[in-house]
Amino acid sequence: MQGQLFTQDFLTRGVTETPPYQALTDSAFAVFRQALQSVFSGLDSASTINEAQTEQVIIEKVLAQLGWGDDYLPQVNLSGKRREDVPDVLLFPNSQSKAAALTEAKDDRRYRHGLAILEAKRWLRPLDRGDSTEAFDPDAPSSQMLRYLSRADVASDRAVKWGLLTNGAVWRLYWQDARSRAE
Repeated sequence: MQGQLFTQDFLTRGVTETPPYQALTDSAFAVFRQALQSVFSGLDSASTINEAQTEQVIIEKVLAQLGWGDDYLPQVNLSGKRREDVPDVLLFPNSQSKAAALTEAKDDRRYRHGLAILEAKRWLRPLDRGDSTEAFDPDAPSSQMLRYLSRADVASDRAVKWGLLTNGAVWRLYWQDARSRAE
């Protein structure tokens, strides 16, 4: 288990000892579960929604259910001059941090107020391999996320350590300081 973000023991037992888990009531969890089920209602492996639609139909709604509200900004450029490194979303810990970020004159300086980045892909796009049919995005999304996290780490003065990569159905959590980049 060395190098992994969470041990299997934590995911099966340790999480139950955390205050947020203990504060979660059965009824609150049932409401949350129902809300998520409604987000995914009507979607299956035959669904063909593109990246922007996946963001609007699924990802924004899941973020809202997780309590994120509107404490995020889309398309914040990590590169000072080029549009080469632009994660889909920069997440903030609260509205004050987002407001502070909006006062920055340059996009890359906004990362200093952030907490995490999110990169979205089209519904069910494979996350570990490239797709040559994607004219503007042929590379492996997992490699893209690792590159974004490295850039965000520098741009944020090490404030942004977390990344979320999703195709709507699969949600992955990345941590910049993981011992093994492959994990």
